[in-house]
Amino acid sequence: MKITLAGSPGSGKSTLRKLLAEHYGLSTKGTGDFMRELSCKYGYSDITQFLVEYVSEHPEVDHQVDEEQRIFGKENDNFVLDAHLGFHFVPDSIRICLICDLEEAARRILDDIERTTEDATNISDSMAASQKRRDTMQKNFMSLYQVDINDHSNFDLVLDTTTLSSVEAFERVSAFIDARNT
Repeated sequence: MKITLAGSPGSGKSTLRKLLAEHYGLSTKGTGDFMRELSCKYGYSDITQFLVEYVSEHPEVDHQVDEEQRIFGKENDNFVLDAHLGFHFVPDSIRICLICDLEEAARRILDDIERTTEDATNISDSMAASQKRRDTMQKNFMSLYQVDINDHSNFDLVLDTTTLSSVEAFERVSAFIDARNT
């Protein structure tokens, strides 16, 4: 089973990835983790700043990450891929998009003590950074691949997680997957 997760920053992709992998016995990969590592490697403490200032001017970074996920999807069969363009590069996957209210997503990001590559210290800065990151990704992906990450018709399931706990989101997504695989 191939599952790809896309969605806005703070929507719960990383948490859902872990829950789905555990439940279905799947391996995981997250392109956001790789981008965070790269941002540190290039001297950026904030992933949004890295995307806006560096990646936008160096499309080879996106190409590298995207080729990695295409190959991963082609060479593997049982995984959850947390990647904004996973649906595009692994078209034979179950394509899921998580959306979340910007303020709630910003709160989640601020409350996540494991996030070390985001400099925002208050809700309004976190909201601005999340919106800027999303806008930059949309612009870059449209320019590179003519793919609109905000076009919900690209997905098999779009789930608004704004008012859902991670367990509730997992229950809804796994019910969808189970119904689809019967």
